[in-house]
This record gives sequence, structure tokens and C-alpha cells, in this order.
Amino acid sequence: MGNNQQAFPNMHFMKNIILGFCFSILLSTGAAAQYLHISPELNAALIGKRSFAEIMDVVDNYYVSRNYQDNAQLFSEYKKWNRWAWYAVRHLDNNGVVDYNAARYFEEAEKMQQYKQTNRANTNSGFWTFVGPYTTTWANNTGSKGIGRVDRLAINPANTNVLVAATPAGGLWKTNDGGLNWFSISSNIPNCGISGVVISADDPSGNKIFILTGDGDSSGGGFVENFGFGRPCIGILSTVDGGATWAVTGNSGTLLAGTRGYKLLQVRGTPARLLAATNDGIYRTDNYGATWVQNGFVGSNLYDMEQHPTNDAVLYAAGGNTVIISVNNGQSFTLTPTFTPASSSSNRSALAVTPANPNEVYFLQCGASNRLYKSTDSGNNFNSINTTDLIGGQYSYNCALAVNPANNNFILAGGINILSSADNGSNFLDTTKGLINSPPPPNYVHSDVHDLVYTPNGYLVYAATDGGVFVSNDDGINWDDRSNGLSSTQYYHMTGYNGTYNLLLGGAQDNGTAYTTNGSNMEYCSGGDGFSVSFVSNDNDIFYMVANTLVRRYRRSTHTRSEISPGTNTDQTFYPSVIAHPTNNNILYVGYMNSIWRSSNQGDSWTNISSTGSSNSGSTHTGGLAVTAAFPDRLYAANETVVRRSDNQGTNWVTISGTSGWPSSFGSITDMACRNTSPDEIWVTTTGNNGLNRVLYSGDAGATWINFTGSLPNMPVYSIVYDASGDAYIGTELGVFFMDYNMTDWVPFYNGMPLVPVTDLFVNETFGTIQASTFGRGIWESDLYTNCGPAYFLTGLTEGQRFYQSNGVIETTQYVPGSFGNELRLRSPVKIVFSNGFRSYNNSFLHAVIGNCGQGVFDMAGSEEAVIPKSEMMKILAKQWNDD
Repeated sequence: MGNNQQAFPNMHFMKNIILGFCFSILLSTGAAAQYLHISPELNAALIGKRSFAEIMDVVDNYYVSRNYQDNAQLFSEYKKWNRWAWYAVRHLDNNGVVDYNAARYFEEAEKMQQYKQTNRANTNSGFWTFVGPYTTTWANNTGSKGIGRVDRLAINPANTNVLVAATPAGGLWKTNDGGLNWFSISSNIPNCGISGVVISADDPSGNKIFILTGDGDSSGGGFVENFGFGRPCIGILSTVDGGATWAVTGNSGTLLAGTRGYKLLQVRGTPARLLAATNDGIYRTDNYGATWVQNGFVGSNLYDMEQHPTNDAVLYAAGGNTVIISVNNGQSFTLTPTFTPASSSSNRSALAVTPANPNEVYFLQCGASNRLYKSTDSGNNFNSINTTDLIGGQYSYNCALAVNPANNNFILAGGINILSSADNGSNFLDTTKGLINSPPPPNYVHSDVHDLVYTPNGYLVYAATDGGVFVSNDDGINWDDRSNGLSSTQYYHMTGYNGTYNLLLGGAQDNGTAYTTNGSNMEYCSGGDGFSVSFVSNDNDIFYMVANTLVRRYRRSTHTRSEISPGTNTDQTFYPSVIAHPTNNNILYVGYMNSIWRSSNQGDSWTNISSTGSSNSGSTHTGGLAVTAAFPDRLYAANETVVRRSDNQGTNWVTISGTSGWPSSFGSITDMACRNTSPDEIWVTTTGNNGLNRVLYSGDAGATWINFTGSLPNMPVYSIVYDASGDAYIGTELGVFFMDYNMTDWVPFYNGMPLVPVTDLFVNETFGTIQASTFGRGIWESDLYTNCGPAYFLTGLTEGQRFYQSNGVIETTQYVPGSFGNELRLRSPVKIVFSNGFRSYNNSFLHAVIGNCGQGVFDMAGSEEAVIPKSEMMKILAKQWNDD
């Protein structure tokens, strides 16, 4: 078993799950909005505001009153606020205050993770496989394209074809061929944001890796407190076998919990020492992570670190307005005494050094002004070498800098685009294009650059961007896309076309809207932040999509796109909902935050169908729109708290929330779904409150409601789909759950799915499949639920999250490696047999329960649960093996 492994560590049902998860987290304290700098006026107006409604009222009024649609900078800022709002409104407490309580999720939630399954038994617990995207292409050769955001890159110095890419929501990825093909190496741990990665220098194989968790780039810094956005650090994880198994290092899970990380550095010459730059200064370990300590500058935002290329004792770290130096190999740091940047206000900074001139240190200050400074005496003194506003507009979201290690004249700076200097920073050229015209240019790089990394010989430089990874062999003039298989797409919405297999359409953060006809390659047809999507009901050639505030119509056969947004700029708020009439190809509905519109000619003209009444009565800011083919002129619309119904295409409305059975409190509405064969059946999902009121059902068109939350873990529900047979599937913060027409509770349906929010679901009735979009791992597919079988015999390697249930005996000889994130749950009403060969090692989790198949998420009242000490389990296993 090995010195560090122990069989059967946890046979009881662990309620206190280890603080090692990492998923999308919304801080209750921290930066104001996702990676934007806000004005003093807005800052002052937000002070003292606590509830989501109060915050967004102030934000909406601020940007609308300043005509944000006519100002590119205000438009960009307001979009980031709406990104925050989309996530924040799904994590509210009973008082409407943003409350993403990480500890609660760690205690209550399921750890649902991708695994490699070789035998397909049935799908009563899901059999999810990845659909795509693996690659991306331009559908019309215009706009921009990308596969998913990447924040950090690391190159194995022993083999420069080996790189790892850290993503904000999709975990860690690896390539062995210089980026031609990527694959996930964090599939057996809960997916997370990663802001720092190190391939250990003392392991030439590249199998020893450390990651600094959290999504620092989305967190901002130094803004309004109490309603920040981002995925905070929950520790530093390590693997010694290339990602097959992972563990939280030492005390990092508690010491760094809730901080925001930016950079992880291994100290050359002392590989056991690692340093983490965070919003709370520097943290240090001297023993490969066995123990961590706070290393000074408590409460300071430190964004980057570098080590002197030849003098191991000297290290540098950068704050927004300062450079600090260590002369004792990273044990302590002091401020550079003689350096005062021209700007006293900065939201990000970056450092670079080069072996071509070891005593040079470059400091890029990003914020109100973006200046490049250089030191020629190892950081003691700095001088400005470029006063041009190099990378304006992104502030704390992204700021990257790199100097060629073989020639210090070549410098690259990254912000919205990449700028290149061939004269040591005196002059820069804007060398990349994030928006393009046909044909795509050789210098296309997706906008928003987070990291720039040269190979040690200076021959290649890689860029980590909002759209993936790109590489250049001429110091940033021409670039190639190297993102094949790097499937970290963050989808907001997705749909398919019933009767056509693999025709899928999705809208994603940073990467617009794209469709696929083969499942693996996505063809891009619109940029910006893609959101709601809908096919015309009886014509799979035409679909509707959202780009930021705009609504567009697209025809696949001709690759033509039309702008069809209703109303004026004032009406066109961010992220509207679109849905086509279920039987009439010409009718389309659009719901903005404060208005609902109907078109009878596919968007060429519009009628405002919002009812008069209370403020925001027409809003579909969160809940969206729903229709049913069984009553094609019926339309449901929901905002954050109110559901309304129209039976005549929106001409007249009736409020159906607040009727009998409707809960008095429930967080916010997130989705709705109708049954196409039964016009009065509708499901509504919410963020819930205190674990309650998260799934509501009405069988009489909203006259009465039934709470179907059941035994779901205490987490938000993002999405729901209701198939023709009366079966319901919900997408949650942590995977998919199922309930059929005769059940009274939900059961897990997540086998094979990574642990990321499931933002949308689509059932293809013709082919008996269900597709799910995720916020960080692309689109996945499973066969639909089938009834439980009479017995199971389970064997082989078991990784990630798996759940098996049966109507008969379950017998297992499975092998569960000792990795953080590996979890096996078994449910049988008869008997569970652990036969000779079964092993479950330390850091994994095992739960066995005697209970009926298809009843409840984990535990049912009256069921018998295996609460067996390790010593007793060994006796039981020994007896079973002897009996066999």
C-alpha cells in the first residue's frame, strides 16, 4: 500500500468534507467587481450597500445615466458588473446579500468529478462523456474565436515541449507537444481556478507539480469591500505523478483560505522553498509545502515574483506601486528604497528578468497609466523607459510582461493585445489583433492576455489569453493558435435541435457564441460574451443568439448574421433571454432586464409586450423565458423573484408566483422549464435559502406550487430541463440530479461529469440523450436515465466521483487511489459486498448505504448506513474473502 497510504480511511458518511475543494466562489469580502476599477463617485455611492438589489440599483443607475453604450470604457466596466451580477444573484442569503459560504458547500456538497470509465453498465446515475469543444474555427472568417480562458503557463525546463496551462474554472491542462494537443491532468480533483503553477525543477520528468488555487485575475483588488467576485484560494495542491493523484499541501488549506493568489514561484537553488504572491502578501514553505508561513507584507496585494537569473539569493516581488527585494533567497523581503513610480494609483503590475542581462529588472505598472520601468542594478534603482499608455483598459484583470532570455532588446507586454518592442522598450508596436476581418490574419491572438512565457532559449514565446494559448517564433509578430483540446469554455447557456444529433449551440463568457455539427469543433459566429441562444422551432438552419446587449439572427447555410435587437440603447441591457415560439417559425421573444419584446417576423420588427405595473415587472434578468408546444401561445417570464404567465403571446399577463404553495423566501429564480406534452406543468429553480425552496413545481399553470427540493445538497440550482415523459434533470453548482415522474426525491446523475456549475441542459428526445453546458469545462453528454438493474459487479480502477445504485446486491473489487477528489458511493436495498481485491486509500472517500434505488440523494430516513471503523471493516472483508 505504500508508506503514505491507508486502506478504508473513511467508511462513515463524512459530513465534514476536507477544505480542499475548489470551485467558483463568490467572496463575502474582497474586491468590488470582476477585474474593473470603479470611479470614486461609484465607490462612494456603494459604501454601506449590502444587498444585491441595492448594489445593482446603484450600479445600473450609474452606467445608464452616463450613456455607457456610447463609451467603450464604461461599456466594458458595466459588462464586468453584469458578469458579477449573473453569478452573484445565484448566491444570495435570506436577506438578499451575496453569500458564497465556502465552508457550507464543503460540508454539504457532493464532489462530482470526471473519471475514465471502461465498462458501461447503465445510466441510472449518468454516463457523461465530453462533447466539446476540442477545436474552434471561424464560421464566417470574421470576429474573434477562442476555446477558453487561460491565466497561467509553465514550461518544463528539461523538455520545452511540455507545458501546463492553468485556467480560472477548468483546472490544470498539459501538453507534451508544444501545445498541439492538450489534456486535463486535474480530472480527479474538483475543478477550480488556478493562479499559479510550478513544474518542480528537481524532477526532470515534469511529474511533480504545485498549483496555487483561486482565480486572482477575476478578483480585482483595492475596490469596494463586501461584494467581490472570484474563486478564492483554498490552498496549494501538489502531485508527484503528473496529476494522477493530488493532495493539499500542509496547512495551506486553512492558512490561505479566502485569499486571492497571483503567482507561485519555486526558488532556484532551494527547490523545497516555494513562495506564493497573494492579496495578503507572500506565503512561504521551506519543505515542499509540508508547512507554510506568512512571509511578510500582510494585507498587501503582490502580483508577481521573479528571481535574479544568476544570483540565487536575490528575488523580486511587485505590488501595484512598489517593488520589494529579498537578498536571502526569499526568506524575507524589503521595499526598494529609491523607487517611486510616476503614478501612485495602480491596479496591477508585472515583473520580468532576463539571463541576457542578469542585473536588469523590468517593472510594468498597470492602471490609470501603464508605464514600463527598468533597473540595471538588480532592483535598487528604476528609470522609466516608456511613457506610452501600453496596455490601457484592463486594469487589474490582466497585465503580462516578458523579456527574451537570449536578447534583452525584445520585450513583450500584454493587456488587451500584445505589444512588442525590439529596442529594449523605447518603442512598442501593437502587434496582435483580437478582432479581425476576413481572412484571419497571422497576428491574431484572442484579446485579454494574462501571461507571457518564453522558452529558456528564447526561440518561442507563449501567450495565455481569454481564448486559449498562442505561440510565436518571431518575438510576438506572428502567432499560431495552440489550444487544441484545451476545453475550458465557460458557458452561460446552451441548446440543441431535437432530431438532429450533435447540432449544439452555446454562448460563453469571453468567447462569444458558437455552434457545432459534429460535437468536437465549434464554429464561431459572434464575439463578446455570448449568452442566451435558441433555434427556430422548425428550421435548424436559423438560430438566435446574444452578444453582450445585442440580439442577433444567424443562418448557418450562408454564414450570415443580422442585428435584430429590439428597442433603443436604453432598453438593451446586458444578457437578455431569447426564446423562439415552439411552433411558429416567425415569432421570437426577447426579455431584457426591464422589458419583454415580441417579433412576428424573426426580429425585423418588434412589439413591447411588457405589462404595466410594478417596477421591473417585465424583467427576465435571471429567471428567463419558457414556452410549451402543448400550448404554443403560452409564455412564461421570470425575473429574480416573480413569475408571470401569458396565454396570448404576451398581450396579457397574470402573476403566478405568490400563489398557494409558493415559498415566502427562496433566494433568486434561476431557470424555468415546461413539459412540451402537458401545457400546465412547469418547474422553477432557485438559489434557495438555508437549503430550502430550490426546486418548485406546478401542475396547474401556476395556480398552486409544490416544493420538490427534497434531499438536495445545500447549493444553488442553475438549470432545469423537463422531458416529454415527465422526467426532470437539474444542473447545480456541483453536477446533475434526476427525478422521474413517480419519484418524490432527487438522485445523483453525475457519473463522469467534472465538478463545475452546470449552467444549461438540453434533452434530445429523438436520440435519448441529454447534453449539459458547464461553466469551465465545455459541453458534456449522457444517455437518459434508465431504471435500476437487479445487481452490480464493479471492478477496476475508480477515479473521480462515482455513484452506483441497484435494486439488488452490489459487489465490488474496485481500486480507489488515494487522491483528493476521488469518491465512491454505493446504494443497495439488499447488500453491499466488498470482495477480495477492493482497496480505498487515504485521501479518497467511501460511502455505502443500504437504501432503495432511486430514492434520495444520499441518505433516506430509515435507511441503514455503513458506519464501520477501519478495524471492523478489515474483519468483515477478511470474513467475506474466506467465505468466497
